[in-house]
Amino acid sequence: MIIVDNKSSIKKCIISFSHNKYSTRKEADDLSISKAEREVAAGKNGISHLILRAEDDHIDRLKFLFLIRGVPVMCYALGNLLNSSLRDIVVVGSEEVKKIMDCFIDIVGTCGKNIQFALEDTQQLNLVNTMNLGRGLLSPAQDELVLFQPGDLPFLYDLEKVLHWPYNKKYNLVLWLNSRQQMFPDFKNHPDSEFVKRNYHYRTLSDDESELLDLKEPNLYPINLAMIDSDIIDKIHSSRKDGQIVRAGILTALQKPLRLIKVLPYFVDHLLTFRKKVNRIRSSDQYQFGMSRKIFQKGISHLLKTSMITTVHDDPAFVSDVDALEDWEDFESLTHYAEKKHASEGLAVIHPFGNFLAQFRKEAMPDLKREVPMYQDFPSYLNSIYETLKMGYVPFDKNNNYISPSANLNKVKLTYNWYKQKCELLRQSATSANQQLA
Repeated sequence: MIIVDNKSSIKKCIISFSHNKYSTRKEADDLSISKAEREVAAGKNGISHLILRAEDDHIDRLKFLFLIRGVPVMCYALGNLLNSSLRDIVVVGSEEVKKIMDCFIDIVGTCGKNIQFALEDTQQLNLVNTMNLGRGLLSPAQDELVLFQPGDLPFLYDLEKVLHWPYNKKYNLVLWLNSRQQMFPDFKNHPDSEFVKRNYHYRTLSDDESELLDLKEPNLYPINLAMIDSDIIDKIHSSRKDGQIVRAGILTALQKPLRLIKVLPYFVDHLLTFRKKVNRIRSSDQYQFGMSRKIFQKGISHLLKTSMITTVHDDPAFVSDVDALEDWEDFESLTHYAEKKHASEGLAVIHPFGNFLAQFRKEAMPDLKREVPMYQDFPSYLNSIYETLKMGYVPFDKNNNYISPSANLNKVKLTYNWYKQKCELLRQSATSANQQLA
């Protein structure tokens, strides 16, 4: 039995504004187009034209630099951390990321956080190196979880439930799984209520095994870096999308034969029972990987030789990242709608750091538009990408007005209402907590 006694709260974070690069722009574009075409042909729920970097880009197509209503994606994500109870933050990214980060901090301040920057290593653009860069600056203790997350989650601002989750104390790795049924409980009766469209390749059973949950891989990881083999995490993370985690797990297990022996009983149990249980609930269901959460947790704990746990949440912001052009449109449409209703106060209505984001846009972006190549004519830059990736339309007209057809979809209003309510609840909770302290 593995005994773990970590600190109960997470105070340190590594946020990655770094991403791998493909050898050529043609290779990256071909991959993006072919993936979207396969999804269309298969009738998938979420179609995604991926935003990918390439070695020969004249302008670095780094998704974290994309503008949402005139503000870089990375500023939304960094604002989420500044607005949290975190104490120490390491930002990993490019020189352009540092330029924007420094400008952002100059305008909005640090909110009492200790913020450090680590320049990405262009020769090792992988998760292991990113974590090691952050770990070297944070120097976490042996009994301390660190929050690791990519910086493409602009509206993931309800972090306290992750930072203070009671089970942080007992586990060295926590996977916050994205469950379709938990986030959008009424999607079958009211499809429009599912305002974030994603493809869910994985399945698990609810705790009482009465319901089959559709899952998508996690986007953030509370992790004890001193107790986890980072090479294993990299293999699992890099292969987690599109159902490839099975292959990653097998390859990892083969490299650890003694651990594989301990994992086998759980694997056999899975083979004998899981499909039967699925058939009782949803006999025609097709998926790429499925397993009981209890069996998965025990098996992976033995494989990693440490304690891990999974949990499912009900917050769409956890799954709403900016991997693709379609994702960027979701947020551009949302913020466009909010500012159409509330003018310059629109961002503050749907994002708790919104006033600071609007301030940054007003005070810093005019200079950054001259200094950062992507921003010199962002609408034309985006339009050219849409044309290259065969989207069939462009998001901006010749006067730089946002004209995407997605801006008028009903889901934009639903998304706005959800985030507006979320913000109001968080503000009420903060007010109540302050009154109790007073």
